[in-house]
Amino acid sequence: MRRLYGLLTLFLTPVFLAVFLWLSIREPGYRANLTQRLGRNLPEPRPSGNGRLWIHAVSVGETLAIAPLVEALLTRRPDLAIVVTSTTPSGAEQVERLFGDRVDRAWLPIDSRGAVLRCLDHWQPIAVVLVETELWPGLIHQCKGRGIKTLLLNGRLSARSLRGYARLGSLARTSVADLDHIACQHASDARRFRALGAWPARVSVVGSLKFDMPLEALQNQRDQLAISLGTPCSRRPIVLAASTHAGEDPTVIDAFKTLRGRFPNCALWLAPRHPTRSDALLELLRDAGLTATTRSSGDTLSDDTEVLLIDTLGELSAFMGLATVVFMGGSLVPHGGHNPLEALVFGRPVVTGPSTDNFASLYRDMEKSGLLTRVNDSGDLAAALENCLTADHSEFFAQQGPGFVDARRGALEAQFARLEQVVSS
Repeated sequence: MRRLYGLLTLFLTPVFLAVFLWLSIREPGYRANLTQRLGRNLPEPRPSGNGRLWIHAVSVGETLAIAPLVEALLTRRPDLAIVVTSTTPSGAEQVERLFGDRVDRAWLPIDSRGAVLRCLDHWQPIAVVLVETELWPGLIHQCKGRGIKTLLLNGRLSARSLRGYARLGSLARTSVADLDHIACQHASDARRFRALGAWPARVSVVGSLKFDMPLEALQNQRDQLAISLGTPCSRRPIVLAASTHAGEDPTVIDAFKTLRGRFPNCALWLAPRHPTRSDALLELLRDAGLTATTRSSGDTLSDDTEVLLIDTLGELSAFMGLATVVFMGGSLVPHGGHNPLEALVFGRPVVTGPSTDNFASLYRDMEKSGLLTRVNDSGDLAAALENCLTADHSEFFAQQGPGFVDARRGALEAQFARLEQVVSS
Protein backbone atom coordinates (compact mmCIF):
# COMPACT_ATOMS: atom_id res chain seq x y z
CA MET A 1 0.00 0.00 0.00
CA ARG A 2 2.83 2.39 0.84
CA ARG A 3 4.51 1.73 -2.50
CA LEU A 4 1.26 2.39 -4.33
CA TYR A 5 0.83 5.64 -2.37
CA GLY A 6 4.35 6.69 -3.32
CA LEU A 7 3.70 6.04 -7.01
CA LEU A 8 0.39 7.90 -6.89
CA THR A 9 1.88 10.99 -5.25
CA LEU A 10 4.69 10.97 -7.81
CA PHE A 11 2.46 10.65 -10.87
CA LEU A 12 -0.19 13.02 -9.50
CA THR A 13 2.29 15.80 -8.68
CA PRO A 14 1.49 17.69 -11.93
CA VAL A 15 -2.20 17.42 -11.05
CA PHE A 16 -1.57 18.83 -7.57
CA LEU A 17 0.35 21.75 -9.04
CA ALA A 18 -2.46 22.37 -11.53
CA VAL A 19 -4.96 22.44 -8.67
CA PHE A 20 -2.87 25.03 -6.83
CA LEU A 21 -2.76 27.15 -9.98
CA TRP A 22 -6.51 26.81 -10.41
CA LEU A 23 -7.08 27.83 -6.78
CA SER A 24 -4.80 30.82 -7.33
CA ILE A 25 -7.35 32.32 -9.71
CA ARG A 26 -9.39 33.29 -6.65
CA GLU A 27 -6.58 33.23 -4.08
CA PRO A 28 -3.32 34.43 -5.67
CA GLY A 29 -1.39 33.25 -2.62
CA TYR A 30 -1.55 29.69 -3.94
CA ARG A 31 0.73 30.74 -6.77
CA ALA A 32 3.37 32.28 -4.51
CA ASN A 33 6.59 30.26 -4.20
CA LEU A 34 4.90 27.31 -5.88
CA THR A 35 8.18 25.43 -6.26
CA GLN A 36 8.33 25.12 -2.46
CA ARG A 37 5.54 22.56 -2.85
CA LEU A 38 8.21 20.45 -4.55
CA GLY A 39 10.76 21.06 -1.82
CA ARG A 40 12.73 23.54 -3.93
CA ASN A 41 13.77 27.18 -3.49
CA LEU A 42 13.14 27.06 0.25
CA PRO A 43 14.17 30.06 2.38
CA GLU A 44 17.57 29.97 4.03
CA PRO A 45 17.09 28.48 7.50
CA ARG A 46 18.05 30.55 10.50
CA PRO A 47 20.89 29.22 12.67
CA SER A 48 19.87 26.76 15.36
CA GLY A 49 21.61 25.99 18.62
CA ASN A 50 20.24 22.60 19.58
CA GLY A 51 18.27 21.74 16.48
CA ARG A 52 15.14 22.71 14.59
CA LEU A 53 11.47 21.85 15.03
CA TRP A 54 9.29 21.58 11.94
CA ILE A 55 5.68 22.41 12.85
CA HIS A 56 2.96 21.99 10.25
CA ALA A 57 -0.31 23.89 10.68
CA VAL A 58 -2.53 23.49 7.63
CA SER A 59 -4.60 26.66 7.76
CA VAL A 60 -5.96 29.35 10.07
CA GLY A 61 -7.62 27.09 12.62
CA GLU A 62 -4.60 24.87 13.14
CA THR A 63 -2.26 27.88 13.31
CA LEU A 64 -4.36 29.53 16.01
CA ALA A 65 -4.57 26.24 17.88
CA ILE A 66 -0.81 25.70 17.98
CA ALA A 67 0.05 29.37 18.60
CA PRO A 68 0.29 29.09 22.42
CA LEU A 69 2.76 26.21 22.07
CA VAL A 70 4.89 28.08 19.53
CA GLU A 71 4.98 31.11 21.82
CA ALA A 72 6.03 28.89 24.73
CA LEU A 73 8.82 27.35 22.64
CA LEU A 74 10.08 30.75 21.51
CA THR A 75 10.22 31.90 25.13
CA ARG A 76 11.47 28.78 26.91
CA ARG A 77 13.55 27.10 24.22
CA PRO A 78 15.34 29.87 22.30
CA ASP A 79 18.03 27.29 21.52
CA LEU A 80 15.60 25.59 19.12
CA ALA A 81 14.90 27.09 15.71
CA ILE A 82 11.33 26.71 14.41
CA VAL A 83 9.96 26.41 10.90
CA VAL A 84 6.20 26.56 10.47
CA THR A 85 4.72 25.26 7.23
CA SER A 86 1.25 25.96 5.86
CA THR A 87 -0.98 24.55 3.15
CA THR A 88 -3.28 27.51 2.51
CA PRO A 89 -2.50 31.19 1.91
CA SER A 90 -4.76 32.18 4.79
CA GLY A 91 -2.78 29.88 7.08
CA ALA A 92 0.50 31.36 5.85
CA GLU A 93 -0.80 34.89 6.47
CA GLN A 94 -1.77 33.88 9.99
CA VAL A 95 1.72 32.49 10.66
CA GLU A 96 3.29 35.75 9.52
CA ARG A 97 0.87 37.85 11.56
CA LEU A 98 1.38 35.85 14.77
CA PHE A 99 5.10 35.12 14.65
CA GLY A 100 6.68 37.44 12.08
CA ASP A 101 10.40 36.84 11.64
CA ARG A 102 10.73 34.85 14.84
CA VAL A 103 10.15 31.63 12.88
CA ASP A 104 11.00 30.40 9.40
CA ARG A 105 7.97 30.05 7.12
CA ALA A 106 7.38 27.84 4.10
CA TRP A 107 4.79 25.72 2.30
CA LEU A 108 4.25 22.07 3.15
CA PRO A 109 5.62 19.96 0.29
CA ILE A 110 3.48 17.60 -1.73
CA ASP A 111 3.69 14.26 0.09
CA SER A 112 5.89 12.61 -2.54
CA ARG A 113 9.20 11.00 -1.69
CA GLY A 114 11.36 13.49 -3.57
CA ALA A 115 9.64 16.63 -2.29
CA VAL A 116 9.64 15.40 1.31
CA LEU A 117 13.30 14.34 1.22
CA ARG A 118 14.38 17.69 -0.21
CA CYS A 119 12.59 19.48 2.64
CA LEU A 120 14.10 17.19 5.27
CA ASP A 121 17.56 17.74 3.77
CA HIS A 122 17.01 21.49 3.84
CA TRP A 123 15.48 21.94 7.30
CA GLN A 124 17.29 19.09 9.08
CA PRO A 125 14.64 18.91 11.83
CA ILE A 126 15.10 16.95 15.02
CA ALA A 127 11.31 16.53 15.24
CA VAL A 128 8.22 17.14 13.11
CA VAL A 129 5.01 18.30 14.78
CA LEU A 130 1.69 17.78 13.01
CA VAL A 131 -1.45 19.50 14.30
CA GLU A 132 -4.94 18.14 15.00
CA THR A 133 -5.95 15.72 12.21
CA GLU A 134 -3.00 15.91 9.84
CA LEU A 135 -1.54 12.55 8.82
CA TRP A 136 0.92 12.61 5.92
CA PRO A 137 2.11 9.03 5.28
CA GLY A 138 5.07 10.01 3.11
CA LEU A 139 6.41 12.57 5.57
CA ILE A 140 5.91 10.29 8.58
CA HIS A 141 7.60 7.35 6.84
CA GLN A 142 10.63 9.34 5.71
CA CYS A 143 11.03 10.82 9.20
CA LYS A 144 11.03 7.36 10.73
CA GLY A 145 13.66 6.20 8.27
CA ARG A 146 15.93 9.07 9.34
CA GLY A 147 15.28 8.75 13.05
CA ILE A 148 13.37 12.05 13.17
CA LYS A 149 10.70 12.13 15.88
CA THR A 150 7.12 12.77 14.80
CA LEU A 151 4.28 13.96 17.01
CA LEU A 152 0.63 14.82 16.51
CA LEU A 153 -0.31 17.56 18.98
CA ASN A 154 -3.74 18.92 19.86
CA GLY A 155 -4.96 15.77 18.18
CA ARG A 156 -8.59 15.31 17.30
CA LEU A 157 -10.27 12.67 15.16
CA SER A 158 -13.98 12.78 14.47
CA ALA A 159 -15.99 9.67 13.68
CA ARG A 160 -16.22 10.86 10.08
CA SER A 161 -12.45 11.38 9.82
CA LEU A 162 -11.87 7.93 11.34
CA ARG A 163 -14.01 6.36 8.65
CA GLY A 164 -12.13 8.30 5.98
CA TYR A 165 -8.68 7.30 7.23
CA ALA A 166 -9.81 3.69 7.77
CA ARG A 167 -10.47 3.41 4.03
CA LEU A 168 -6.72 3.78 3.50
CA GLY A 169 -6.21 0.46 5.28
CA SER A 170 -2.64 -0.43 6.22
CA LEU A 171 -1.31 2.93 5.00
CA ALA A 172 -3.24 4.80 7.71
CA ARG A 173 -2.57 2.15 10.36
CA THR A 174 1.18 2.21 9.72
CA SER A 175 1.33 6.00 9.66
CA VAL A 176 -0.46 6.32 12.99
CA ALA A 177 1.63 3.56 14.54
CA ASP A 178 4.83 5.29 13.40
CA LEU A 179 4.03 8.50 15.30
CA ASP A 180 6.13 8.84 18.44
CA HIS A 181 3.29 10.47 20.36
CA ILE A 182 -0.29 11.63 19.90
CA ALA A 183 -1.54 14.21 22.41
CA CYS A 184 -5.33 14.20 22.13
CA GLN A 185 -7.90 16.79 23.05
CA HIS A 186 -10.48 14.34 24.37
CA ALA A 187 -10.80 10.70 25.42
CA SER A 188 -13.01 10.04 22.38
CA ASP A 189 -10.20 11.25 20.11
CA ALA A 190 -7.77 8.91 21.84
CA ARG A 191 -10.12 5.95 21.38
CA ARG A 192 -10.41 6.65 17.67
CA PHE A 193 -6.65 7.03 17.18
CA ARG A 194 -6.10 3.71 18.97
CA ALA A 195 -8.81 2.13 16.81
CA LEU A 196 -6.96 3.41 13.75
CA GLY A 197 -3.74 1.71 14.84
CA ALA A 198 -1.91 3.97 17.30
CA TRP A 199 0.12 2.33 20.05
CA PRO A 200 -1.84 2.84 23.30
CA ALA A 201 1.32 3.77 25.22
CA ARG A 202 1.97 6.60 22.75
CA VAL A 203 -1.46 8.19 23.10
CA SER A 204 -2.36 10.66 25.85
CA VAL A 205 -5.38 12.83 26.63
CA VAL A 206 -4.27 16.33 27.60
CA GLY A 207 -7.04 18.70 26.50
CA SER A 208 -7.13 21.38 23.83
CA LEU A 209 -4.53 24.11 23.45
CA LYS A 210 -7.39 26.42 22.56
CA PHE A 211 -8.32 26.58 26.24
CA ASP A 212 -4.93 28.16 26.94
CA MET A 213 -5.55 31.14 24.70
CA PRO A 214 -3.88 34.32 26.05
CA LEU A 215 -6.79 36.32 27.47
CA GLU A 216 -4.97 39.64 27.82
CA ALA A 217 -3.81 39.57 24.18
CA LEU A 218 -7.36 38.78 23.03
CA GLN A 219 -8.78 41.63 25.09
CA ASN A 220 -6.23 44.07 23.68
CA GLN A 221 -7.06 43.00 20.14
CA ARG A 222 -10.77 43.41 20.87
CA ASP A 223 -10.26 46.92 22.27
CA GLN A 224 -8.18 47.99 19.27
CA LEU A 225 -10.84 46.63 16.93
CA ALA A 226 -13.56 48.56 18.76
CA ILE A 227 -11.65 51.79 18.21
CA SER A 228 -11.19 51.13 14.50
CA LEU A 229 -14.85 50.21 14.01
CA GLY A 230 -16.19 53.24 15.86
CA THR A 231 -18.37 53.65 18.96
CA PRO A 232 -21.77 52.62 17.48
CA CYS A 233 -20.80 48.96 17.75
CA SER A 234 -21.03 49.23 21.55
CA ARG A 235 -24.60 50.54 21.55
CA ARG A 236 -26.41 47.97 19.41
CA PRO A 237 -27.33 44.27 19.59
CA ILE A 238 -24.89 42.51 17.27
CA VAL A 239 -25.26 39.05 15.77
CA LEU A 240 -21.97 37.57 14.60
CA ALA A 241 -22.26 34.71 12.13
CA ALA A 242 -18.76 33.25 12.36
CA SER A 243 -17.02 31.03 9.80
CA THR A 244 -20.07 30.45 7.63
CA HIS A 245 -19.95 28.14 4.63
CA ALA A 246 -21.79 28.20 1.33
CA GLY A 247 -25.40 27.18 1.87
CA GLU A 248 -25.71 28.67 5.36
CA ASP A 249 -25.77 32.36 4.60
CA PRO A 250 -29.36 32.52 3.27
CA THR A 251 -30.58 30.91 6.51
CA VAL A 252 -28.58 33.40 8.58
CA ILE A 253 -29.88 36.34 6.54
CA ASP A 254 -33.51 35.18 6.82
CA ALA A 255 -33.16 34.75 10.59
CA PHE A 256 -31.59 38.20 10.89
CA LYS A 257 -34.40 39.84 8.96
CA THR A 258 -36.93 38.13 11.25
CA LEU A 259 -34.98 39.20 14.33
CA ARG A 260 -35.09 42.84 13.28
CA GLY A 261 -38.84 42.79 13.77
CA ARG A 262 -38.14 42.57 17.50
CA PHE A 263 -34.79 44.40 17.55
CA PRO A 264 -34.91 47.04 14.76
CA ASN A 265 -31.44 48.39 15.54
CA CYS A 266 -29.80 44.97 15.47
CA ALA A 267 -26.73 44.57 13.24
CA LEU A 268 -25.38 41.50 11.49
CA TRP A 269 -21.66 40.82 11.26
CA LEU A 270 -21.11 38.12 8.66
CA ALA A 271 -17.72 36.37 8.63
CA PRO A 272 -17.41 33.74 5.89
CA ARG A 273 -14.89 30.98 6.55
CA HIS A 274 -13.37 31.76 3.16
CA PRO A 275 -13.21 35.50 2.38
CA THR A 276 -13.03 34.66 -1.34
CA ARG A 277 -16.83 34.26 -1.14
CA SER A 278 -17.24 37.93 -0.27
CA ASP A 279 -18.43 39.10 -3.70
CA ALA A 280 -21.10 36.41 -3.80
CA LEU A 281 -22.22 37.34 -0.29
CA LEU A 282 -22.46 41.03 -1.13
CA GLU A 283 -24.77 40.11 -4.02
CA LEU A 284 -26.80 37.85 -1.72
CA LEU A 285 -27.19 40.69 0.79
CA ARG A 286 -28.25 43.13 -1.92
CA ASP A 287 -30.87 40.68 -3.15
CA ALA A 288 -32.16 40.44 0.44
CA GLY A 289 -32.55 44.22 0.57
CA LEU A 290 -29.75 44.76 3.07
CA THR A 291 -26.94 47.30 2.86
CA ALA A 292 -23.47 46.12 3.74
CA THR A 293 -20.02 47.50 4.27
CA THR A 294 -16.85 45.45 4.19
CA ARG A 295 -14.21 45.29 6.89
CA SER A 296 -11.46 45.60 4.27
CA SER A 297 -12.78 49.05 3.31
CA GLY A 298 -11.58 50.38 6.66
CA ASP A 299 -14.79 52.39 7.11
CA THR A 300 -16.06 53.05 10.60
CA LEU A 301 -19.55 51.80 11.42
CA SER A 302 -22.57 54.04 11.86
CA ASP A 303 -25.93 53.52 13.53
CA ASP A 304 -27.35 52.87 10.05
CA THR A 305 -24.93 50.05 9.15
CA GLU A 306 -27.08 46.94 8.71
CA VAL A 307 -24.43 44.37 7.81
CA LEU A 308 -20.67 44.28 8.22
CA LEU A 309 -19.07 41.71 5.93
CA ILE A 310 -15.85 40.56 7.58
CA ASP A 311 -13.66 39.86 4.56
CA THR A 312 -10.36 39.94 6.45
CA LEU A 313 -8.38 37.33 8.37
CA GLY A 314 -6.97 37.21 11.87
CA GLU A 315 -9.63 39.30 13.61
CA LEU A 316 -12.48 36.87 14.22
CA SER A 317 -11.63 36.32 17.89
CA ALA A 318 -11.75 40.07 18.51
CA PHE A 319 -15.08 40.36 16.70
CA MET A 320 -16.46 37.70 19.04
CA GLY A 321 -15.46 39.92 21.94
CA LEU A 322 -17.60 42.76 20.56
CA ALA A 323 -20.64 40.74 19.44
CA THR A 324 -23.74 40.19 21.55
CA VAL A 325 -24.36 36.62 20.35
CA VAL A 326 -22.33 34.29 18.11
CA PHE A 327 -23.65 31.77 15.62
CA MET A 328 -20.93 29.25 14.72
CA GLY A 329 -20.96 28.37 11.04
CA GLY A 330 -20.10 25.12 9.34
CA SER A 331 -22.94 23.59 11.35
CA LEU A 332 -26.08 24.14 9.25
CA VAL A 333 -24.32 22.30 6.43
CA PRO A 334 -22.58 18.93 6.91
CA HIS A 335 -19.13 20.39 7.56
CA GLY A 336 -18.76 19.50 11.24
CA GLY A 337 -18.71 22.96 12.84
CA HIS A 338 -15.94 25.21 14.11
CA ASN A 339 -14.33 25.94 17.46
CA PRO A 340 -16.48 28.28 19.63
CA LEU A 341 -14.10 28.82 22.53
CA GLU A 342 -13.25 32.46 21.78
CA ALA A 343 -16.95 33.26 22.10
CA LEU A 344 -17.05 31.56 25.50
CA VAL A 345 -13.91 33.23 26.82
CA PHE A 346 -15.60 36.57 26.13
CA GLY A 347 -18.82 35.36 27.76
CA ARG A 348 -20.94 35.39 24.60
CA PRO A 349 -23.97 33.14 23.98
CA VAL A 350 -23.27 30.47 21.33
CA VAL A 351 -25.74 29.10 18.78
CA THR A 352 -24.96 26.24 16.41
CA GLY A 353 -26.59 24.03 13.83
CA PRO A 354 -26.75 20.23 14.14
CA SER A 355 -23.41 19.44 12.45
CA THR A 356 -20.69 19.63 15.14
CA ASP A 357 -18.74 16.39 14.57
CA ASN A 358 -15.38 18.20 14.35
CA PHE A 359 -15.67 19.22 18.00
CA ALA A 360 -18.25 16.74 19.22
CA SER A 361 -16.92 16.36 22.78
CA LEU A 362 -16.54 20.10 23.27
CA TYR A 363 -20.04 20.86 22.06
CA ARG A 364 -21.43 18.03 24.18
CA ASP A 365 -19.75 19.47 27.30
CA MET A 366 -21.05 22.94 26.45
CA GLU A 367 -24.56 21.58 26.01
CA LYS A 368 -24.42 19.84 29.41
CA SER A 369 -23.37 23.16 30.97
CA GLY A 370 -26.23 25.06 29.34
CA LEU A 371 -23.81 27.05 27.20
CA LEU A 372 -25.14 26.08 23.79
CA THR A 373 -28.31 26.38 21.73
CA ARG A 374 -28.81 24.06 18.74
CA VAL A 375 -31.00 25.04 15.78
CA ASN A 376 -32.06 23.44 12.51
CA ASP A 377 -33.48 26.20 10.32
CA SER A 378 -34.00 29.94 10.01
CA GLY A 379 -37.04 29.92 12.29
CA ASP A 380 -35.13 28.12 15.03
CA LEU A 381 -32.17 30.43 14.53
CA ALA A 382 -34.25 33.60 14.78
CA ALA A 383 -35.89 32.36 17.99
CA ALA A 384 -32.55 31.34 19.50
CA LEU A 385 -30.95 34.68 18.66
CA GLU A 386 -33.90 36.55 20.15
CA ASN A 387 -33.56 34.54 23.36
CA CYS A 388 -29.82 35.22 23.49
CA LEU A 389 -30.36 38.96 23.24
CA THR A 390 -32.38 39.06 26.46
CA ALA A 391 -30.59 40.39 29.52
CA ASP A 392 -30.94 37.26 31.68
CA HIS A 393 -29.49 35.01 29.00
CA SER A 394 -26.57 37.34 28.30
CA GLU A 395 -25.72 37.63 32.00
CA PHE A 396 -25.64 33.84 32.38
CA PHE A 397 -23.12 33.49 29.57
CA ALA A 398 -21.04 36.41 30.82
CA GLN A 399 -20.59 34.56 34.10
CA GLN A 400 -20.44 30.92 33.03
CA GLY A 401 -18.62 31.08 29.67
CA PRO A 402 -15.22 32.27 30.93
CA GLY A 403 -15.43 29.85 33.85
CA PHE A 404 -16.00 26.94 31.46
CA VAL A 405 -12.78 27.84 29.64
CA ASP A 406 -10.72 28.53 32.77
CA ALA A 407 -11.63 25.17 34.30
CA ARG A 408 -10.13 23.39 31.29
CA ARG A 409 -6.84 25.22 30.94
CA GLY A 410 -3.60 23.25 31.26
CA ALA A 411 -3.20 21.57 27.88
CA LEU A 412 -0.30 23.88 27.01
CA GLU A 413 1.90 22.64 29.83
CA ALA A 414 0.95 19.02 29.20
CA GLN A 415 1.67 19.17 25.46
CA PHE A 416 4.85 21.15 25.97
CA ALA A 417 6.02 18.41 28.36
CA ARG A 418 5.18 15.66 25.82
CA LEU A 419 7.15 17.50 23.15
CA GLU A 420 10.15 18.01 25.43
CA GLN A 421 10.09 14.35 26.43
CA VAL A 422 10.02 13.06 22.86
CA VAL A 423 12.62 15.51 21.58
CA SER A 424 14.98 14.70 24.45
CA SER A 425 14.65 10.90 24.21
